[in-house]
Amino acid sequence: MGIINSGMAGGSQPIWPGSKSTQKQPLKDVGQIESANRNVSTPDLNNVEVPTKVGEMAGQKQVQQTQEAGIPTRVSSLSPKDIVQQLANLKMPINDHLKDVALMMAAHGIEISEDSINLVNKLLKGKQSQSAKESAILLVSKGLGNAADDVSILQNLLGKNSPIAETLKNLQVMQQKMSNLLQNSLKDFPALQSFIGTFEEFNDDLKKLKKMDSSNRWLANQEMMIDDLFAMKAFLGGLAKKGIISGDLLNKYLQQLSQLKENLLAQSILNQNSIKQPLGLLESYHYFQIPNPMAAQAYIELLLRKQTGNRAKDKQKNNLSSEQDRIILSMESELLGKITVILTVMGFKVWCTVHSDNEEAVHHVNSFRNELSESLAKYQYKIEEFKTSRKHINIQRFIAPSQDISEVKRIQTEI
Repeated sequence: MGIINSGMAGGSQPIWPGSKSTQKQPLKDVGQIESANRNVSTPDLNNVEVPTKVGEMAGQKQVQQTQEAGIPTRVSSLSPKDIVQQLANLKMPINDHLKDVALMMAAHGIEISEDSINLVNKLLKGKQSQSAKESAILLVSKGLGNAADDVSILQNLLGKNSPIAETLKNLQVMQQKMSNLLQNSLKDFPALQSFIGTFEEFNDDLKKLKKMDSSNRWLANQEMMIDDLFAMKAFLGGLAKKGIISGDLLNKYLQQLSQLKENLLAQSILNQNSIKQPLGLLESYHYFQIPNPMAAQAYIELLLRKQTGNRAKDKQKNNLSSEQDRIILSMESELLGKITVILTVMGFKVWCTVHSDNEEAVHHVNSFRNELSESLAKYQYKIEEFKTSRKHINIQRFIAPSQDISEVKRIQTEI
């Protein structure tokens, strides 16, 4: 009979991670919203002693209390000491890097096992930055750890080094020259003449990525936009291999398409549900990143709260107006700094809170309250509440929701 300590493993069982209610709740302020989607905060693991008693920690299924053996099941909150113990059990070095990785794994529902840690380290390839670790953990939590070669596809987004605005600008600048190059290169290939029109339509779609309306195909259908991007890059690459088209302009255009492809793929990955967290336990969001039309090098991050399958069907069937939708906008400018807008919509009623750690930005936002109210009224929406807050919001807590390790349950029993 061996002792099993579970709860450090991911899965969809009630014991992990925590026991928060997923039923409909009244309107929450941003503090409550953020606490539901906590970012990983690293306790001080440096001074944690390795326990002398070594137990076996594993398993993704809830272990029932064993009455026949007379040994009660013990449920406790996971602690830094437990994480260090698990690393000792696995005969892994107790260093700052592995303790940090193990902590984030627990917070994101990933079992702390030798295979999982090796998979994270394979993705990291020696990188030890916070954004690299977060990228590796997210890839594993979404079931993509074996599909990705490294963390670079997510690291630029999480590290706030996204080049999407610059990439789209470069593609737009090259569009006309590329059109001329295609016309000259394809004039002896009548069957390929129609491709020039397709190329123009594709670039028109790229221009609309700055708009936050139905003409933005990225907001309307991410998968289709990514498919078109892959197809365009592959077709142009095929023409180059056949020697039909060539030159530095083509190479630069293909390079920019590759950068855009990686950015859109990274956004698509962030949109996927974690396979390690019980569905609905933590709020999850659709994530979009688009260029800021008011700033050449900046971008806007847009999040739309997901609705679980049953909630979405019930809302559509019963036309429920009491269900809450939440929209989060985050943008940054040189003059006003970081501004985050959180909108909660219930039917045609809107609650709006604008957060910024810049005092001037807060005063500036307050002056537009009436203008916002009038604009919404044109679409029959009414502002129920408008607040400003002198506070910095880390939207990564919404993009990559995680549990505080104190809410992770550790189950010990005998079987």
